Amino acid sequence: MQRASSTLGRITRQLSSHATTCGRSAMSMTRIPTTSTNNLLLAHSSRSIPQTMVMSGACSFRGYASKKDNKKGGKGGKKSNDDDDEDSGRGKGKGGKSAGGSAPEEMSFDPLDLEKKMGQCLDRLKRDFMTMRAGTANPAILDPVMVKVEGKMVPLRDLAQVAIKDAKNLMVNVNDVELTSAIEKAIREAGLNLNPIADNKAVRVPVPKPTKEFRESLTKQASASTEKAKTIIRKLRQDGMKELKKDLKAGMSEDENYTLEKKAQTLHDKYIKDAEDALKAKTKEILAN
Repeated sequence: MQRASSTLGRITRQLSSHATTCGRSAMSMTRIPTTSTNNLLLAHSSRSIPQTMVMSGACSFRGYASKKDNKKGGKGGKKSNDDDDEDSGRGKGKGGKSAGGSAPEEMSFDPLDLEKKMGQCLDRLKRDFMTMRAGTANPAILDPVMVKVEGKMVPLRDLAQVAIKDAKNLMVNVNDVELTSAIEKAIREAGLNLNPIADNKAVRVPVPKPTKEFRESLTKQASASTEKAKTIIRKLRQDGMKELKKDLKAGMSEDENYTLEKKAQTLHDKYIKDAEDALKAKTKEILAN
């Protein structure tokens, strides 16, 4: 009992001493300046925390910051992608439709082409009129003549040059003398009511004054040629109108279609009148000689 009491007393004294010591330490710490306290804590931390843990903590902090930034960037990236998709959608809504849709059809009717063809038709008619002699020497009256050479029919203009000798005679200057007889025969048999005469290396073609019957025949021939030209001009206008109907179905506006129809009709009327005027002039020429 005495030993137990002695031991218990010793333990009690040790505990009191330890408490006193702790109290003094606490009081002394309250008197340490803030800066010193921080420095001591930092020093204590650096000694007590392993270096690897310090580095690991720093890396972890940086890692968290990066993750946060990535998260923000991810939101921004998502928004950017959404913007791209929106822009892409806008492109599809505007330009995408024209790119994906069918291209507009090319219009069929061309007023310039129509005018060109009608003009060519009138030019052919005038050339035909030139071949119809009316009592005066004109080289064009021999244009229809075809010469048989080695079994082939060759135009006279490819074998000789035709010139006006005087008001009543034409001279055919042959390129190959051996063809003189063949050319003379071809002119005589061309149905032009001409009697050529071989003249050395050339062929002279007298142009007789046309008879009344011949003048009437020429007039009918000129009239037939004019009607043929007018028929072609009318056909060109009809084809143009058909093309305009197709263009209207293909998307041409009604106003533009109406304007082009008037243009086609105006061209038709113009060239029909030009053909009739050319016939009147030729008829007058034929009957005057």
